[in-house]
Amino acid sequence: MNLDELKKSMSTLDDVLAQKSGDTITLNTATCDTAQKRIARLYRKNILMCGVLAIVFLLTGIGGVNEEIFPSGLKFFLSIFLGVSALWYTYLYFQTKKINVLTDAPMETMNKVASLRLSALIGEIVLAICLTVFFTLLLSHLWKLAHYKVVWLISGALFVALIYSVIIMRRTIRDFKNLTATK
Repeated sequence: MNLDELKKSMSTLDDVLAQKSGDTITLNTATCDTAQKRIARLYRKNILMCGVLAIVFLLTGIGGVNEEIFPSGLKFFLSIFLGVSALWYTYLYFQTKKINVLTDAPMETMNKVASLRLSALIGEIVLAICLTVFFTLLLSHLWKLAHYKVVWLISGALFVALIYSVIIMRRTIRDFKNLTATK
């Protein structure tokens, strides 16, 4: 390729990049509103679930219930983890409520949704790491005490919970995609 062809290609590229699209982005408000309601409902359910379980594990830790199999240290760890999770889901819930598809500009809505997606992803990764640490400590403690049946029951329940989480995660990803659905 000689220099003249390169200049012509660069000129054409500059012209293409300089053009502004005349098409305006129009969000499908019905689909976006439905997706926003589903995401908000999911976060409300997670807030309630994490809050109630945090209180239950805090009370059982203080009461010393079933100390041999489930030590109070792990109960307090789980209680703090669930309390922080409830706070995180509260933050995500309010971020979801700040999105207004009808009044915000489409780019502003997309920016808010992208910020919400990033926040949700970071939160879920941190929560997954904390759960991994918790179950590693719990299962190693139970294995040390030779409660093999309980270890296998918990492992089976974790497997079922993982499958359920993948199903819920697929729905949530679909709802996040629908949150910026265009016409």
